[in-house]
Amino acid sequence: MLTRLHGMKAVFAFDNWPMLLLGRVFDRKTGFVAYRKNNLDILVDHHGGDECGTRMCIASDMYRKYLPTFALPGPARVLDLGANGGGFPLMLAIEGIELAKVVSVEMNPLTFRRLELNLITNFGTSAVAINAAVCAMPVGSEIQVRPSRGGTGDSMFRDRAGSGEAHVSIFTTTLQELYEKHFAPEPIDLCKIDIEGAEFELFETAPEEVLKKIRYLVMEIHQSPENVTTSVKVLREKLEALGFVDITIPERHSNGRNGNDSHEIRPEVKAFAGPLAKKPVVAQIASRN
Repeated sequence: MLTRLHGMKAVFAFDNWPMLLLGRVFDRKTGFVAYRKNNLDILVDHHGGDECGTRMCIASDMYRKYLPTFALPGPARVLDLGANGGGFPLMLAIEGIELAKVVSVEMNPLTFRRLELNLITNFGTSAVAINAAVCAMPVGSEIQVRPSRGGTGDSMFRDRAGSGEAHVSIFTTTLQELYEKHFAPEPIDLCKIDIEGAEFELFETAPEEVLKKIRYLVMEIHQSPENVTTSVKVLREKLEALGFVDITIPERHSNGRNGNDSHEIRPEVKAFAGPLAKKPVVAQIASRN
């Protein structure tokens, strides 16, 4: 959860902060809250963890700090995996990035409904919301997860429903299917990934020709004591072999998020410029780091 200090600070990033502040002080039992920023209307469910996802994407510099390093050739084609309520493309729009297409994928069915509403309200037909789990399983496979109102820690691994447990059924998709259906043959200009550990198998199984179509990649790497020295290293080496350059900007302070599992290391946000990125910009960032 966000600390109260981080939460109060985040509220001031929005245009309707006086009403938001009053609501958070005097009416904390309300879950659904409408935030406004630069003529965008954004639904946030405080009972579904959206303050740690949708709101944080907009109010913090977690992803915003990379915008000066992105040399985009025109209106951006964006793929958002683990989209929560749509905070990433909303942040891009708020910062003046013109969006040609947005494809956002969210596993939790209730969070997906909020995502869908935020995208339709603010982007219309240029955005597509998809309710699916992105992983290495065959397209259209069905997984059963425990129902919840939502949360940034929703995971197809941790939240699998056991035999006889209440559950919701989620269909699976892959990076390859998403690219071929929504972007091919054009590149994906910005790809953001936050899929709670499934990023490792995603990169293990995605075709190299699809990965090379990503111009810029920003993702949370969900490390654990078991994979911190193995899978993370393999993932980095694979990306480097494909021509990606690490342009990560180190965090200077905590982003206010805590892991949901005491055995999990706090996720690290990493950024890479792909082989289609403009080389002078990549070289400048790489030398600075």
